[in-house]
Formats: sequence, structure tokens, C-alpha cells
Amino acid sequence: MLDSHGKLALAEVVIYVPVGLLCIFNNVRHGFQKAAGWIYLTIFAIIKIAASIMTIQIEQGKDANLATTAAILSSVALSPLLSATLSFMNVGLQDTHSFVRHVSTVLKPLHLLIIVGLALSVIGGINRTKTTQSALDDGAKEVQVAVIIFALVWIFLVIACLVYLSNLSSLRRYARKLVISVGLALPVIVVRVIYSLLNAVNLDTSKSGDHTGQYNPITGSWILYLALGLCPEVVVVSLYTLAGSFSSHNTKDKPDYHEMNPHAPQLDYN
Repeated sequence: MLDSHGKLALAEVVIYVPVGLLCIFNNVRHGFQKAAGWIYLTIFAIIKIAASIMTIQIEQGKDANLATTAAILSSVALSPLLSATLSFMNVGLQDTHSFVRHVSTVLKPLHLLIIVGLALSVIGGINRTKTTQSALDDGAKEVQVAVIIFALVWIFLVIACLVYLSNLSSLRRYARKLVISVGLALPVIVVRVIYSLLNAVNLDTSKSGDHTGQYNPITGSWILYLALGLCPEVVVVSLYTLAGSFSSHNTKDKPDYHEMNPHAPQLDYN
């Protein structure tokens, strides 16, 4: 019998298997070079499936040591989700005016920043598996810095998204859908970032007085994980998959002159 965490893990497998297949389909449909966001979203789905399977195995008493690995996977899942968000927001900006293109160029280093956060999450998670207090303290610091990096990335994404939304008419039609989906997703993603931050600051260290394990996605409160972890992720993935499924990368799908210049006079040749 599975407890609440196990049942949520089973639900995640049911959700993310078709999501992963749909992401693979969109990778092929849109082209791997033009839609890197689908690659990141596929990686995210694989990570979630793997962590969920480990959680179910833990519930069945097969290997209690998998709890650490599952916790690490749940922690790093935020990285491909942010990378997918960044990629979707920058799709189809080659035909926009120079200012928007410059913003997208400035955002490119964020991928490297996300990778740094990913590396720190993994290293910190591994250090948290060791028995020495110094390793536990170092691991907690590394996880905390990683989450801070993810929070900074989210802030940059919000600023850029506001710029794109204010210039929405200059984007290709399929790019508009993706940018709008990102605009809807960012307020939800911050809930997931806050959940990771709460887990990071409550890790047990030599200097921590009061701490709680309620924010641990594997062994903590299943209600908090459902509200702050699972539901926000499902909402974000749903927004992206729906936007991608109803969008097409048509090279002729460019904003026309009047879309770029809404106040220009309409000429009648009849």
C-alpha cells in the first residue's frame, strides 16, 4: 500500500509519461534546433518520472537510500523548467525590432547561470548524503546558493517577459502564444521557487536552531508538496504543451507591416 507521497508519485508517473511523449513529438514537429525548449521540457519530464519511480520504490521498502537521490532529482528539476521557459520566450525573435533582439541576446547567458545552479544543486545534494557535519553544512550552503541563483533567473525572466509582452505585435504569431504562455507561467513558477527556497533554508546544519523537514519533497508534508511543488509544475507544463501543440513554426508567419505599425494608414487599392 502506498501512503500519500506514494500516491502522488504514482499520479506524477501517469501525468508525465504522456507529457514526455508529447514533448518528444513537439521536438520532431518544430525541429530540435528551433525549439530547444521542448528538449528541456522532455528532460524535466524524465527527471520527474525517475524521481516518482524512486519514491514508489521507497514506499515499497525496496531501497530507503533512494530517498536522497529522489530528493536531489526533485531539487534539480527546477533547472530544466527554467531553461525551457527561457527558450520558449526567445523563440521567433529574429524578425522583431532591434531592441527586443538585444534583450534576447542579453538573456542568453542565463542558460549558463541555470547550469551553475544545477551543478550546485547536485553537489550540495551529494554532500548532504555524507556523515560529517562540515559536509552537511557545505551541502546546505550549496543548495541555498543554487536556489538563490534560480530566483535571480526568475527575476530576469519576468523583466524580459514584460518587455516582450509590451512589444507583442512585433512577434510572429506562434511566438506570441509562447510568450503569453510564459507570462502566465512565471507567476506559477515563483511558487515552485519559493518551495525550493523554503526547503533549502530549513536544512539541518550545525548553526541551525529551529528547522523543519516539512518542505522536503520526498519525506516532508505531502500537502505542501502538492500545493507548492506538484500543482505549480503541472500548471506550467500544461501551459507550455498546450501553447506548443497549437503553434506552428511557419516561416511565412511574420508580422505584417500594419501589425508592426498599427497607426499606419490603410491603403485601399480597389
